[in-house]
Amino acid sequence: MSEQTTYTEPTYGNWRRPRTAGVGRLGALETWAMITALLVLLFVFRLAGPVWGFITFLVMGVALAVFTVRDRHGQSRISRMVAKRAHRNAVGRRTNLYRSGPVGLVPSGTAQLPGLLAKSQLHQFTDSFDRAFALVFMPDTNHATVVIECEPTGLALEDPQTIDAYVANWGGWLSDLGKQSDVVAASVTVETAPDFGVRLRQAVDTRRDPDAPEATVQMMEEVKATFPQSAPVTRAFLAVTVTAWRQGAPRPRKVEDLGIDLGARLGKLTEHLEQCGAGDAHPVTAQTLCEVVRSAYDPAVARHIAAAHAEEVTPSLSWNDVGPIAHNAGWEWYRHDSGFSKSWVMSVAPRGEVFSNVLEAILSPTGDVDRKRVTFLFRPVSAARAMDVAEKDVNAAKNRAASTGTPNFRAIDDYAKTVQTAREVAKDAGMLNFGVVITATIRNAEDALAVSYGVEDLAAESQLTVRPAYGAQDTAFAASLPLGLVLPDYVMVPSKIREAV
Repeated sequence: MSEQTTYTEPTYGNWRRPRTAGVGRLGALETWAMITALLVLLFVFRLAGPVWGFITFLVMGVALAVFTVRDRHGQSRISRMVAKRAHRNAVGRRTNLYRSGPVGLVPSGTAQLPGLLAKSQLHQFTDSFDRAFALVFMPDTNHATVVIECEPTGLALEDPQTIDAYVANWGGWLSDLGKQSDVVAASVTVETAPDFGVRLRQAVDTRRDPDAPEATVQMMEEVKATFPQSAPVTRAFLAVTVTAWRQGAPRPRKVEDLGIDLGARLGKLTEHLEQCGAGDAHPVTAQTLCEVVRSAYDPAVARHIAAAHAEEVTPSLSWNDVGPIAHNAGWEWYRHDSGFSKSWVMSVAPRGEVFSNVLEAILSPTGDVDRKRVTFLFRPVSAARAMDVAEKDVNAAKNRAASTGTPNFRAIDDYAKTVQTAREVAKDAGMLNFGVVITATIRNAEDALAVSYGVEDLAAESQLTVRPAYGAQDTAFAASLPLGLVLPDYVMVPSKIREAV
């Protein structure tokens, strides 16, 4: 007689913020600044006397506090001051306002995308399975992005072992990104939006039997009238971004070459996604991507696009016409055409160990929000560098834990996480940086406060610590779209300095 085993649900975690070696909570750059300040202070005491030395001590103490004291989101006072100053300058120069279209300020008279997406280009190619797919090219960074739409069926009817296999396969899919030398980023966007019932009405009307009983007809008519009021539609998109540069190449690849290369690789990407519980995964066409972006910037248009498809008419949209006619990027909110949006960014990942359904609350449809996008941003570390990065993190965490006489629990826990990560990387696991952007769009500005509280409560239920993207609402809105924006490549401060801080 065989012995029956007991199922134990696996947990996930071990996320940590990368930090350089330093004293206590300070990074490398902050530590060197403190050492320099102490040396200067000693010279002042020796050469100018105790009075000037005490004044210098107060000034340097305040300066160090401004740079090193952080809130629960990891933001220092100087970073908040810089953000407020930059936003005030933008408002003063009116660069936070945008007007396009025939009466706007865009020279071509089109509804061009604003901000970081202004120079983006949309192309369409065909993959090895003869499927048309859109390719978004960013000339500023030489990045090309392909978008895949997935149709996950949900986990309600799946057994726990199948869910565990989905999670494991998804981890393997992300790990494989680090083994492709030209992949710089990936993103997953889960969007919930109103279902206007167009597809339901079309399905019911085209399948109606002329001899159907009157009671059945009345029941289906009632379903057509009431179902759209309580059943939002959920769509999932995955974007993979590659660089046009190849190691050792004298110049970046052309868009045509990128299209041919990605077309040959798309089949493998979509096939493996289906093993991750993504359902039917297929590349997004240029027309579909235009409709997605247009509906995001002008939510009122979504109903008309759905109605056109119900009449088997393809809306005439081009990439130059999917942007907003007007927008106003405020400190905490973003006004665009018929929409009023607010975006949050994750500041702290879930602490401790979590189960596979930890994000269910934030991903589920929200009644008070007209449209909601939750976008997960991934930047894989190449497999060639992953072990070096892991060992560097271990050494930095070890030095930080040993920098004080009695290491606190945070330092010990951080060191344990780096050791565990290094062990997993040594077993061919992947390493990547990730972030989360949440965007909520409403039509009525009077609901703003209630919606804001509701989204933050859902994020907390999913163990995500989030903060509004103060002063960068338009940028966060663009980053939440499935267009493959790699935000660190647009930051003026070099990455090495950011990592040192």
